[in-house]
Amino acid sequence: MFGVLTVVVALLIGLFVKDDYRHKQSAKEKQMMEHVNMKVLFSKNHLITYILIFCSLYGFFSMMTWLPYYLQTERGVSGSQTGIIASLVPWASIPGALLFGFLSDRIKNKKILIVLLSILGTVCQFVIPYTNSFSYMIVGLIVYGLIGKLALDPVLISYIADNTPSSMYSRAYSIFNFAGMSSSIFAPYITGYLAEATGKIEIGFYVSGVLLLVGGFLFLFSDSKPATTVLKLKRIEIEKV
Repeated sequence: MFGVLTVVVALLIGLFVKDDYRHKQSAKEKQMMEHVNMKVLFSKNHLITYILIFCSLYGFFSMMTWLPYYLQTERGVSGSQTGIIASLVPWASIPGALLFGFLSDRIKNKKILIVLLSILGTVCQFVIPYTNSFSYMIVGLIVYGLIGKLALDPVLISYIADNTPSSMYSRAYSIFNFAGMSSSIFAPYITGYLAEATGKIEIGFYVSGVLLLVGGFLFLFSDSKPATTVLKLKRIEIEKV
């Protein structure tokens, strides 16, 4: 069923999405690009963002893969209810992503917003396994959905765009996605290993919270403005329009 839907979406994109953009580099831009090369994509701001998206998605994938098992074994929730409770995170993330994407377009200094979302996400990842109250756990899951990974994503994507010449967007986002999705390999395995080694699955959630806090802390050292080279390239691109 999902395979058919994927094919339908691909056909719709091919039929209705038109890409008439052709990027033509001026001699000045080409010379500067040859000098800069891939260094632009590994600036301090880029590296910190790659680390943060890894930390953010680590917690998300750990939550999505192990939450149903945790609810059944540690909280005594019936199997029929675990799916409903686990789905609260993605349901809540829909308005969260729209809201923070909207705010990201209107806030010049995204650094404060990104750090704030990281701290709030960390708090939720600690509250969910720590609290003995079932109601507080539900609230923690909903709030995590609102301000967690899918709320942070559009802000980080916008931040990457601010720090990258438009001619290098594809390469920048491929590295960004690689950094984020690599966490999907490590998160389920490490969470399972810690649960087996300690006998407590909550440890995995705490590790996720600590990683997100570390990512948010590192983001404090990012620069509010893009590097000078990036600003020059963006200025050249604007002059061509």
